[in-house]
Amino acid sequence: MILKDIYKCLDKIAPFEYKEDWDNSGLLIGDWNKDVSRIMVVLDVTDEVVAAAVQANVDLIISHHPLIFEPIKQLNTDDLTASKVLKLANNNKAYIAMHTNMDATGLGEVADEILGIKREEVLWVNINYKDPKIGMGSIGKFVNENKEEVNITLRDAVIRTKEGFQADVVKVYGDLDRVINKVAVCTGSGKSLVDTAIEKGCDLFITGDINYHTGLDAAERGLALIDISHYTTEIVFIDILSAFFAMNLPDLTVIPFSVPEAGTFM
Repeated sequence: MILKDIYKCLDKIAPFEYKEDWDNSGLLIGDWNKDVSRIMVVLDVTDEVVAAAVQANVDLIISHHPLIFEPIKQLNTDDLTASKVLKLANNNKAYIAMHTNMDATGLGEVADEILGIKREEVLWVNINYKDPKIGMGSIGKFVNENKEEVNITLRDAVIRTKEGFQADVVKVYGDLDRVINKVAVCTGSGKSLVDTAIEKGCDLFITGDINYHTGLDAAERGLALIDISHYTTEIVFIDILSAFFAMNLPDLTVIPFSVPEAGTFM
């Protein structure tokens, strides 16, 4: 199957037009007419991923986080990013990134499902999107096993979050006995949307990459926070893409490749 046709299939589940203006999703390395039979799906393109892709003889790597964000002025091995780009190009590996277009579609929907949240609206809508129901994050209510809306304590929300994402540890800001009615969720880094969650009357915001002072300030302003880590909220990207290929393009060989979260001690 040629790369261009695979890209079109991916565009149907997470349209690349939904990427943020600052983002760099899309085909970053490769020939549109390249034949592809083996694909590696990853969260980040690290040196370990590049080496594994070469070893596994894959034709295409698909990641969530783009390898290339800032402009590359020189392609040489002095720069970490440029060095990886060179390795991929020299080994004839095509590379697609699906970042904020996936955040606005598949990852957000899966997070709601994992947490048992009935979505009522999008947390932040990009005015460039044609559909006002598409955007970054969600706002809704917790539901029980019968899909009935329920209010739960922050303590129960923490338990639900840890169990849903299979996380050993999360950071929590707020009174654990507080009753949660309206909850916001954003996969990845949600620090920039804390004010939006407060403005929209949310009681709780579940996200990643919350620093100490942001957490303290938010709690004092009435917004409880559960920081489940950037990695934990988005590692499911690998499962989503792998399942998509298994269901829709089963003739392709897909290799899911994940590494432990950086900064953790196992």
